[in-house]
Amino acid sequence: MIKKLTPPILRRLQWCALALVAFMLAAMVWQGIRVQEALLDANAAVNRHLESIALIQAFKSTLLDLETGERGYVITGQPAYLLPYQQARARLAHQQEQLRRISLPTGADDLLSEEVLSSLVERRMQIAESNISVRDTDGLEAAALRLLAAGGRQTMDRLRGHLNALEQNERERLSAQTLQATRQARQSRWVWGGGAAVIAALLLVTSLSVINQWRQRQRVMTMQKTFISTVSHELRTPLTVILGALSMLQSGVGGTLSADAQRLVVLSNDNGKRLKSLIDDILDIEKLESGQLTFQRQRLPLLPLVEQAVTLNQPYAESFSVSLGFQTITTHDHAPHRPAMQPLDEHDYVNIDPERFAQIMANLISNACKHSDPGEHVAVSAGAIDSQWLEIHVCDHGNGIPLSFQPRVFERFAQADGTDRRRTGGTGLGLAITKSLVEEMGGSIGFHSVPTEGCCFWVRLPRVAKLP
Repeated sequence: MIKKLTPPILRRLQWCALALVAFMLAAMVWQGIRVQEALLDANAAVNRHLESIALIQAFKSTLLDLETGERGYVITGQPAYLLPYQQARARLAHQQEQLRRISLPTGADDLLSEEVLSSLVERRMQIAESNISVRDTDGLEAAALRLLAAGGRQTMDRLRGHLNALEQNERERLSAQTLQATRQARQSRWVWGGGAAVIAALLLVTSLSVINQWRQRQRVMTMQKTFISTVSHELRTPLTVILGALSMLQSGVGGTLSADAQRLVVLSNDNGKRLKSLIDDILDIEKLESGQLTFQRQRLPLLPLVEQAVTLNQPYAESFSVSLGFQTITTHDHAPHRPAMQPLDEHDYVNIDPERFAQIMANLISNACKHSDPGEHVAVSAGAIDSQWLEIHVCDHGNGIPLSFQPRVFERFAQADGTDRRRTGGTGLGLAITKSLVEEMGGSIGFHSVPTEGCCFWVRLPRVAKLP
């Protein structure tokens, strides 16, 4: 299914899947916060109901102490029974105040109301006071008769019934709150489990799609590399033979050629060399990417290598009617766009491949010459920035690099414009190869260019100590 979708549609589906994953994650986080708040509220409600049940049971125990103290004193006349009676009376007022804080559900029976409870408690305390007073004034017999006829037991039974109903109501609310918390926790587990499963499925589909695209891209890149490498190698042999034959014709081995024929041979030979240069650059890029380009590193002084590069590229500069020279750095030389440098000496060594370094310098010098007008000068200089880095500059006074093109200078097949490319030639790979070679040798490369005022490329290499 994935393979049949076109890349734009596939990318849109991937973005939709990622957006859906983000939305579901946000929804799951929101749901988690809601469930957490609900569980905290339920926990607080459970605690309140448990406290209410404990308070009701303590109130019943206090009423029992009140009744026991009263009856014990009436029957025995012993003052010791009045102590638990008085303690119970002292606790009743505080506990009754706490009972008023118990909220009743909407539509609760009137028998559970605060007024009913208060009137029953007041009635029971009046009966107890009257019984104790009769015992003190009229004796045991009158008090016993009073105890039987005053209705204390009936009032106490009503109080117990009221408190039992109130306790049962709290227990039912506690059970309902616990059930609701359990239901919310179960629902949360289902939401999180289902959400996690959907997210996992979306991520799996997206991952498979990305992996499939990556494999297709790798397959295409492998095919491109194989094609380029094969074609380049297959082209190199016949092209070498053609160039050899053209060179022989140009030198007169096949006899004297007419002026027109000579011009055509020279033109063919020059374009053959350009084609060979393009093939060599493509092979170099392919080897750099595959890690097959070998480097023979040596610790060598930098100054002779730079001077040799200038000497070797003099004929190329002359072909463009451009002067090329090595400029010795002095302590007073300091351009605004580059750091101050000290002149090189025999102790300034670098660890590089001399052949690859020559290729770097040839690319930079040829690039500067091609973009300089006839009669202009290309200056090559080198110096030490500090104790760790050495730097080479290749500067020209051409038209510079357009600002819009500067970010793409080191890209493959990059050319500022078609007109310039036709005038100067080139493959558009030279600077890309140069950058890769410099970085392979532990250095860095950059440039400073002002349009219409020229360009200056710099290569920075790490300084190393001379081997003893």
